[in-house]
Amino acid sequence: MKNVYITCLFLLAGTSLFAQLSVGDVRQTWLTRQGTIEEAVLSVRTKGIYAECGLYLTFSARGVTFNTNGDSLEVVLTFSLPDGAAVHDSWLWLGENDIIQAHILDRWTAATIYEGIVHRRRDPSILYKNSATQYQLRVFPMDNEGTRKVKITWLQPISLLRNKSVLSLPTSILKTSKNPVDLQLLVWSDDRFGPPNYDASTTSVFETVSDSTGGQFYRSTLTPTMYANEINLQFESPLRDGYYLGAFEDGDEKFYQLAVSPGVFIPGEDHRKVAVLLDYTTGTNAPSIAQVLEKAKIAMLNNLSPKDSFNLFFSNFNIGKFADHWVPAHPDSIIQAFASLNNPLSTYSNLQPLMSAGINWIQEVGAGGEIMLASNSTQYSSLSAANALLQDLLATINTDIHFFTLDFNESVTTYFYANGTYYYANSYLLNLLAIETGGYYVKTFQTQSLSRAFDSIFSNLGELVETFSMEPDAENGFCYGRYQVGGSGNLINLRRPYVQIGKYVGNAPFQLEIDGVFHGQPWLNELTIPDSEIQASDSLVREMWYGRHIQGLESEVATTSSINTILFNSLSERVLSKYTAFLCLEEASWLCDDCEDETQFTGTEDLAAADSILTAYPNPFVSRTHISIRPTGIHDPRASFEIYDLRGRLVRRFELGDFSGEKRLEWDGNTLEGSSAAPGLYVGILHQGNRQRVIKLVKMDRP
Repeated sequence: MKNVYITCLFLLAGTSLFAQLSVGDVRQTWLTRQGTIEEAVLSVRTKGIYAECGLYLTFSARGVTFNTNGDSLEVVLTFSLPDGAAVHDSWLWLGENDIIQAHILDRWTAATIYEGIVHRRRDPSILYKNSATQYQLRVFPMDNEGTRKVKITWLQPISLLRNKSVLSLPTSILKTSKNPVDLQLLVWSDDRFGPPNYDASTTSVFETVSDSTGGQFYRSTLTPTMYANEINLQFESPLRDGYYLGAFEDGDEKFYQLAVSPGVFIPGEDHRKVAVLLDYTTGTNAPSIAQVLEKAKIAMLNNLSPKDSFNLFFSNFNIGKFADHWVPAHPDSIIQAFASLNNPLSTYSNLQPLMSAGINWIQEVGAGGEIMLASNSTQYSSLSAANALLQDLLATINTDIHFFTLDFNESVTTYFYANGTYYYANSYLLNLLAIETGGYYVKTFQTQSLSRAFDSIFSNLGELVETFSMEPDAENGFCYGRYQVGGSGNLINLRRPYVQIGKYVGNAPFQLEIDGVFHGQPWLNELTIPDSEIQASDSLVREMWYGRHIQGLESEVATTSSINTILFNSLSERVLSKYTAFLCLEEASWLCDDCEDETQFTGTEDLAAADSILTAYPNPFVSRTHISIRPTGIHDPRASFEIYDLRGRLVRRFELGDFSGEKRLEWDGNTLEGSSAAPGLYVGILHQGNRQRVIKLVKMDRP
């Protein structure tokens, strides 16, 4: 085939989010039933290229008929989070108000403690990471008539599209509930992202709630019907002039997060013309026609620009066509196009005439174009039939047309075997059609992946840069420890922002060098980013970097050295890994007095704070600990932080003054007199206005 420039294959099977909830008897393990989620609240805070997500879940054993005494029931939630997510906290409620904040321990120690406590009838929870995306939470005991409340907090990469930002919601977890549950969303979004909305049609809207500091957050409720199919949060793009740069200084370590839209800096990006071909047939687990049309529309809105052009073709007894000419892909035009349709798709496939209609139309109007074909047909699920049609199709193409194919058929019974591979439904035909025309192929086995599949197809309509490099450097210093967030390799799509997180030495301004090879020609572009254009990140960027660092180590072949490195970073930075666990115990010293329960926000509370105003890492510590104080919205020039021993004696005092950003302190374990404080438990108290917040600090003896 002429001008075959790049061939990409993308398999979505296995990327769908899996979840399962059960309540079982730990003494009679064969007695297990599906559990119920009574309440679910998700808090979301945009943090640059990531969002901090906090999922509150209240479990019950409603409907469980065995073990009516309720003294040995255990809740087990197995769930998935998107690739790249970094879990950094877990809470367990004791009663209605007391919160236990988890300690992070090595996995073996945590498991031993948890299993021992289960036998002693105390109240623990434990959270494991089993793979890059799979997790398990266990809570004991579950009273047959009562409930248990937990919270899981993680940092999740935001999907940056051409003109928007998208955050997937963990609705697969809610679908594990035996009884339906609503999801309440509380969203804090800064000016760069703007107000949140949904990327799918839903009757739910966000209401704006003001807090006492003059700020605001957004609140919305999703019913099970609304999130039955995949639904995502959508924001504006944080990029300005083609880039976003955030930075945070943490003592000797400095971190940055950077996103760049390659098409803004690479000369000669051409705008695309795409004929969208939709073919559909009813079948087991098939999405509805309305869902297919909605997902296609959303993907086009997210990935096409007004300078692009489109047309729509539909499989029916007579092939349907939206327009006789290319239509500018303005958002209003795309919305109007789909709104004007009346039963465009039949419930039976007419794949071959549909493809012929698309090819012939593009060649008749001239100037070339791409074809995006989505089908769940099984008509050509044999080697001979697929090869015959493929040969005929390629023979009719006399211009430069690339096929981008999406196969959303879920059949596992219609298949054939060839060249050492099993091909299901029309996967062979659609795969080879993309390969032979230099296009892109997506296969999805799960309805909930349909949105991501459409997005992947449309985002890859943009041309690919064969070689790409983005190297930022700070003045009087340099950047290091760079990690790509999302994507992989050097093949970069001009339409998708390239996202990077790293460390740096030096100061603003930043010098950004972007180079690569495009259409066989090397190119170089340089940009200076002044201090005024650098966004202030908070300390969570540290967890972002260490989370990505740990994920990189986990993806490599495990060795004693790599496991020890993962353990050290996971324990010291409080980021969950495959070799650690978050453990909550019913111990007075583990109670968290400053943990803010966002589910209790009424609009009159102090909402500026994140989960914990006070955090300390490492804690317990041997020689020194770093104390982080997040802003509360309270202004007090006499604010201070004091450390006391258990006899109430003042050990150390830090004058804070009035502060609006995050405050970082370091306690070297010494007293006011400069001598080393004895190992043991200490209490840190933040005095600010008429409020006090408390954190417990544990100083350990040297081994």
